[in-house]
Amino acid sequence: MIAQPASRQRLLRVTLLFVVIALLTKLVLIQVVNADAVAAKGLKTRMEIGHSTEAARRGSIVTSDGTVLATDFLRYRVEIYRPEVRKLLAPDQVHEGLQQHAAKLAPVIGVTPEEALDLLEGETDWVPLFDTQPPSNAILGPNKIQVPIGAPIAQGLWAKIEDLNIPGISARVYYQRNYPAGTLAGNLVGFPFKGEDDDEVPTHFTGIEASENEALQGTDGEQWVESGLGGQAIPGGVTDIHPAKPGCDVRLTLDADLQHRAQAAINKQVKAMEAKSGMVVVLDTLTGEILALADSGTVNPEKAREAGRSGNSRAVLDAFEPGSTGKVITMAMVLQSGEATPTTGFVVPWIQEFRGQLIKDHDEHGTSQWTLNGILAQSSNVGTVLAAGGIPIATRLDFLKKFGVGTPTGVELAGENPGSLPKPMAGTDQFDDLTRNVLLFGQAYNVNALQATGVYATIANDGVSVPIHLVKSIECPDQPLTTPTREEGRRVISAETAHTLRDMLESVVDEGTGQTAQITGYRVAGKTGTAEHWSKGERDGYITSFIGFAPAEAPRIAVGVIMVKPELGNQWGSTTAGPVFKEVAAFALQRLTVPPSTGKPPDLPTTW
Repeated sequence: MIAQPASRQRLLRVTLLFVVIALLTKLVLIQVVNADAVAAKGLKTRMEIGHSTEAARRGSIVTSDGTVLATDFLRYRVEIYRPEVRKLLAPDQVHEGLQQHAAKLAPVIGVTPEEALDLLEGETDWVPLFDTQPPSNAILGPNKIQVPIGAPIAQGLWAKIEDLNIPGISARVYYQRNYPAGTLAGNLVGFPFKGEDDDEVPTHFTGIEASENEALQGTDGEQWVESGLGGQAIPGGVTDIHPAKPGCDVRLTLDADLQHRAQAAINKQVKAMEAKSGMVVVLDTLTGEILALADSGTVNPEKAREAGRSGNSRAVLDAFEPGSTGKVITMAMVLQSGEATPTTGFVVPWIQEFRGQLIKDHDEHGTSQWTLNGILAQSSNVGTVLAAGGIPIATRLDFLKKFGVGTPTGVELAGENPGSLPKPMAGTDQFDDLTRNVLLFGQAYNVNALQATGVYATIANDGVSVPIHLVKSIECPDQPLTTPTREEGRRVISAETAHTLRDMLESVVDEGTGQTAQITGYRVAGKTGTAEHWSKGERDGYITSFIGFAPAEAPRIAVGVIMVKPELGNQWGSTTAGPVFKEVAAFALQRLTVPPSTGKPPDLPTTW
């Protein structure tokens, strides 16, 4: 059958009619029925093309006297987009034009013209400006600075580069964390490190950087500008801008000069005693503020990660048996329960059996007639058990808990070790006789350095424990200064018991084991301590300490000094820790302008 032209024409007209109808239907759907949705989708695409972010400045960390420990510096990572550099050059003069650009760029960034030309030429579109070797010195005003490979640069150098007006050179702006005080409080401030999801700027932290991150971090800004496919802004287009909000500054309770002195003192003594490590804690007894918290061997936070440090202080991470510094809790219990007074007499041999367990003093001595005050002054283990042996184990544990043993201080540092209380025998609620006895003189339970010093701060503060804290205030842009909410002080022992115990601790320094802690012009109260250091279930040395407060008659500061495994000299806190206490406490009293002591020390007998 031969096709008819008229039939083909009718079929073609019908087909074209259907096509036109379909196109008109689609046009109606786009421009009338779905107009809003289609317009919104197009606007969204154009806004996404023009989307950019603005980094927020992270808040600074400063000491109470304004010394900056951590802050953000504005940094620029410079890149070259080679097609843009060549775009405005005549096709037959590209090489010569690039040579002229290179000649201007080279002296500013500290490379040779040949090296600069290599940066501007090349096959890849994008290249970091500082991705060549060496580079050498880059010029910044009258001085020269080193620019390492791929490193961000400061605002002044970027301004020099920008003034050259070379097309295709741009900078990505962000903030870089800096620690201008170096090692000062490096054990507390923490440091940034990159997580798997981080690009250029680390968002993970340790120390105060971590615990106060919510206040410090700020909010990044975002900007949406309606733009064409090439990224150019559309005149009169939609713009949505949310400026970056900088983070808040965190002011710590630390005194910079006192922190520096404490770090220097503990570093010196650790070296002199060939100790493993050491710690110093200085507390304001009235407020609970940490005025200094020093670890030996503190490193610069910028180098801490490479040094394998955690970014938190050992004073909160490590727990240990307090040894004889823990006897003050036992004495508080004896006084509070009415078992004895400071002048109650005891007959104290140097070694004695208690319920099948031999207890002995640190030095052999003849049978002595010591008062309760004398037992504390001479740090007698036997005398301490004689004085408190009749007190039920439940009461002993209750007093440990009241003084904070086994409970975190709540200080603003992550990873605090809460210490531990003694545990009963397996399957029972009873304690073995050895545990019952030794916990009276600071064994069988653990504390961290903050907790140990806090015990003495409580005694100094008339028996009231106030929360220990490191953050003084938070200062946010365009907002009133805020002070973190603190719990109310908690009474642990009566004021009368605290005052009596203060007098007894003053006898320790005046007549007993703590004489190395005496400070000219000030009355000092405190206690020495020695405990065994354990590692992998075995004793491998000692932990020595001196903890006390001053002035004894009206305490303002409590200072704890802990020495871990001193190898030289002996294992007594009087010789290893006492001298550090004396140096740091004397400096703190002067720094706080505390007037010298008035009046005479209490006349408490040590013998009967």
